[in-house]
Amino acid sequence: MEVLLAPETKQLSKLSDKIFSADLDLALMHYASKIKVLSLDCFDTILWRKTATPIDVFYDLQNRPAFKSLGFTALLRATGETNARKQQIIKNGKSEVQLHDIYRANFPDLNQDLLNRLTEEEMAAEIEACYAFPPLIELILKAYSQGIKIVIVSDTYLRENQLKRLLSQTLPNDINAMIKTIFCSCEYGVSKRNGLFKHVLKKLNLPASSILHIGDNPIADFAAAKDLQLNALHLVHHEDSTTELLRLQAAAASFVEPSIRHTRALSSPFRGVLATNNVSTDKPECLIGYASIGPIMFSFAQFILNEVEQLKLTGKNPKVLFLLRDAYLPSLVCNVLAGKEIGKRVRISRFASYAASFRTEKDINLYLGEVLGTNRFHDMAKQLLIPDNISKPMVEDALSSSDPAYRFMELILHDKMQRLIFKNSAAYRARLKRHLENEAGIEKGDTLVFVDLGYSGTTQRQLEPVFCEEMGIEIVGRYLISLTVPNWHVSRRGLLDPGNCDDRAMRSLVTYIALLEQISTTNEKSVIDYDELGNPIFNESNLGKQQYAKLDSIQAECIRFAKDTVNFFNMTNLKISEQALRDIVMAEITRLLFIPTETEIKYLESFKFDLNLGTDDTFSIFDRAKGLEGLKRRGIFSLFMEKNSVSFRTNTPAELRAAGLELSLSLMMQHRYSLGFTMNDVSFRRETLDVIIIQGNDTTQATLSATLTHDGFFSLWVPVGTCQFQLGILFGRKYQWLEIESTELIRVQAFLTAFESQLTEDCSSNIHYEQMTNNGGKLFNCLSDTSLLALNPTPKTDQNNYLFRVVFRPIVKKSDLLQ
Repeated sequence: MEVLLAPETKQLSKLSDKIFSADLDLALMHYASKIKVLSLDCFDTILWRKTATPIDVFYDLQNRPAFKSLGFTALLRATGETNARKQQIIKNGKSEVQLHDIYRANFPDLNQDLLNRLTEEEMAAEIEACYAFPPLIELILKAYSQGIKIVIVSDTYLRENQLKRLLSQTLPNDINAMIKTIFCSCEYGVSKRNGLFKHVLKKLNLPASSILHIGDNPIADFAAAKDLQLNALHLVHHEDSTTELLRLQAAAASFVEPSIRHTRALSSPFRGVLATNNVSTDKPECLIGYASIGPIMFSFAQFILNEVEQLKLTGKNPKVLFLLRDAYLPSLVCNVLAGKEIGKRVRISRFASYAASFRTEKDINLYLGEVLGTNRFHDMAKQLLIPDNISKPMVEDALSSSDPAYRFMELILHDKMQRLIFKNSAAYRARLKRHLENEAGIEKGDTLVFVDLGYSGTTQRQLEPVFCEEMGIEIVGRYLISLTVPNWHVSRRGLLDPGNCDDRAMRSLVTYIALLEQISTTNEKSVIDYDELGNPIFNESNLGKQQYAKLDSIQAECIRFAKDTVNFFNMTNLKISEQALRDIVMAEITRLLFIPTETEIKYLESFKFDLNLGTDDTFSIFDRAKGLEGLKRRGIFSLFMEKNSVSFRTNTPAELRAAGLELSLSLMMQHRYSLGFTMNDVSFRRETLDVIIIQGNDTTQATLSATLTHDGFFSLWVPVGTCQFQLGILFGRKYQWLEIESTELIRVQAFLTAFESQLTEDCSSNIHYEQMTNNGGKLFNCLSDTSLLALNPTPKTDQNNYLFRVVFRPIVKKSDLLQ
């Protein structure tokens, strides 16, 4: 085992065969006195690509003139290399090939001119994709300064002169001059693992012990070098958790944006940042804040800075306002990228924007049209700025009527009530205006840039006409995600918006976006009003000290990522297109919401959110136990149905991911492509059961089907109206043993909706078992063919119709015992 002298401690420590880029200096310090040559792999060691994989470069190739003229696609380019190697093995027993061999494997009759054009286009694509990896540049500089010779040993289809050209175009001139010898496998006819290092030793005419080789392939760069007694280190790019995240991110990207790896490459410009600055596996906040949220927020911040510059070019003098709470983290990252404060943080919640916008009956009608179906009449009255002493009897009046929603609307639209709303809203607007004057110095003629995570742009939509007509102020919105709304293109843009993204893809993310909102938010409560001086007044909800502590840690890691990325891009002179930023954001948000890692799920499960509508209500973002319970009772189809509903746990995909990848992928597919599946499509597995209905002296028997839900559980539901009859389910005819998960009564109108849990009641106290013994927990033994579960419900007087649902899992079927 090799030994290192650690410079920090001056103590001996063991050097692992695996090494991260942060440890390269330590490795050189250990080997410097022992070696004369530093041998380096080329691709993914000295040179890195801006794409997720080497093959992604081929998607650029397929759009270049010569490739396009032949129909030479990325897939053909990849398979062409495989076929060329097979042909070489057949011809001469060696697998190494050059570019011309690869091209001719697909197109045997290519002339020399076209071969040269294809080669030039591939070289241009590689030059555009590659950049010098800063830690290796530093390593070369330090090794060279100590008199150590630098050579490159590469498994590549590029000839030496081609690789030299690529290096000269991507490395700093002084570094390129330090490289004395290049060994390319295609020119020696053997790869590293098949003998290339023998040629290296022969040409250098040095003992193996005087050479240190470093590369990223554990077989080619480490094992093959070690077999010939060279000193060797395996350069590991990332910890396993980061590798998993990037792999899932790539999968999410191809799913949510089909053009990726079809007509264009998958960009991954932050891979090098993540490799240069290690992401600790034992700190979940580091993985989440640095490797996940960091790239999202960096991309959004770069978009904001670009947009502000574009507005200036049109002659405007934009004042940037970050809308707290959700734009807090974006504001911090924008300041890191700009190197200065680029705007002001103002406190305008959705509640505040609505409260300040009621000027006409139309404004009230539009608000009621959005929220009336929730039946949260007290909260609606609060939003309409109706004092409690007036709203309380109104709500009581509405709830006692046969049509509560219609009655509430009728009371609100009374002339006297509307005048009260208009008066209170005008006063609220004046207080809001003073807040903005205090915080941002707004004045007539300004162009305000509202920055937020976005979606429908409620704050901008509500305040834009007010500010324009009453204050002479223009508002434009710049958002992370901007959905399709009427005239969205007039005054708003998003990094993801209808001009560049499929609306279905964006809505797939917005449905579950509360997790990202909670990570982006400021550590304060939601504003519900302002005092006469414009100082914000906050609600009473509290998300808890533990969540705020985790939030601070995640945000600190995100800021660290932003600073590291600015430095990394400055060193590499990397430039990222808006399309690449968009791809990263779309892919990573999709991955985080639909296919999070186990580490992320465990760390974030305690997170809650508040409704931010003037209420004090808080809800869990996700709950694995409740999610699994819901799957057993309802199955995944219920989630398909409620995809556009408001759910009181906002990230059910995380619950599904914990239960099984196929479940979260199914939900993601349903959202992304708006698939019209029915309940019967989910599974063909059914269990038929005989049911007895007893009403007075009348007895009826029916056969019903129970539907598979999850983990072998089945759900049987029976309409029971207002619960005026008894019900028996003859489990004994089918089963010897079974598990009974739950027995419930559900209002018909809530069945399989997001509001089902609120209108469901446990009815186990109305259940008794005949000739069925409970053997502990929920396990039952049926003693005869007439064993049954009996429901004797209390008759309902609320005029609502109900369903009885029993969820069970067969353990031993009687049919199995007969076989």
